[in-house]
Amino acid sequence: MSPQDNSLSSSPEARRYQAIRYRLFFFRLFGSIAALLVFLCAGWSRALKVWLLAWREDFFLLAALYISCFLFLSFVAGLPLDIFEGFFLEHRFHLSRQTFGEWSKDLLKKSVVAFIVSLALLESVYFFLSQFPGTWWLWAACFWFFLSIILARIFPYAILPLFFRVRPLEEGEVRRRILALFGRYGVRLKDIFVLDFSRKTVKANAMVAGLGAAKRIFLADTLLGSFSPQEIEVVLAHELGHYLRHDTAKLVVASLASGLFSFGLAYFLFDRFLAVFGFAGPSDVAALPLLLLILFAAGFVLLPLQNGFSRILERQADRFALEATRATEGSPEQRRGATEAFVSMMRKLGEKNLADFSPSRGMEIFFYDHPPIAKRIRMARAFQDAGEHI
Repeated sequence: MSPQDNSLSSSPEARRYQAIRYRLFFFRLFGSIAALLVFLCAGWSRALKVWLLAWREDFFLLAALYISCFLFLSFVAGLPLDIFEGFFLEHRFHLSRQTFGEWSKDLLKKSVVAFIVSLALLESVYFFLSQFPGTWWLWAACFWFFLSIILARIFPYAILPLFFRVRPLEEGEVRRRILALFGRYGVRLKDIFVLDFSRKTVKANAMVAGLGAAKRIFLADTLLGSFSPQEIEVVLAHELGHYLRHDTAKLVVASLASGLFSFGLAYFLFDRFLAVFGFAGPSDVAALPLLLLILFAAGFVLLPLQNGFSRILERQADRFALEATRATEGSPEQRRGATEAFVSMMRKLGEKNLADFSPSRGMEIFFYDHPPIAKRIRMARAFQDAGEHI
């Protein structure tokens, strides 16, 4: 291995951290499937419905009550794993700065948001099942599509501030570089904001949020504190690449396609399994665990395809970032410096976030919606070498 290849190796600590996260993913997945099967086969789902019928017989209110109870039970069942993965694991590897009380407040807020979204989606599914038995899957997929758009639109204004304090980025070289970069491509920014990541974690991140003409940039204060202005410019050039290539629209279309596949598969299989478990029909709310099992299976099948498509978009955005930042520098030495900023940014980001630089191909397919850091660094090196021979 050559000296420059040292940047392609993750630390043993990072490999241990990611190995635990891989195992937790499969444990959570198969644990959820097992819990749904037990809830279904032991008759607990039907018993919950019968108990709720004593309170209210109206179909839509009954569905809302059942779904609410089911979501609460799911939260309680998953709480031990949430605590281990979200709090103890992060503290074990010195990634979290939160006390247990602070972390618990964030978990509660996340759970409330997830509850509201899940209740709206599942209640709408049962509305479509009762009113449009032949086309319910199509209506459900379209509703999920529009709900996703609404969530993406309100996220920077209504959801993100629930978890982080937001302040405008002060004047300085970072702000000037970002405004100049976006200005060269005619992109209007609403403003540039800083998130107080350091109060909760040592990890670093950045994002461009908002739909429509105006965009908002959010930078973690951990990014500002540990990365050079040139490295931060590369991060934002990557996000600008997504915007200019209309990657959000592509992901929206992909989301609609995956929703159609998932709910279409549920429509095809749901009726065939209802009789096996003795349910009255598709609109029987006690059959919700069966519906979720089918959707879980569809999601598992789609996961490698969704990740693969996302990695393609991320590679294209990386290349744009290299081209855009190199274009701002004049001499060959300066252009090489721009590429080195990309490489050093990737290495720092991976080290701070304890990323696995070179996961196995199987792990990459199932877990990575971005190319692994080693591949991104090799691409940047190849880009630099190709540019020097032009």
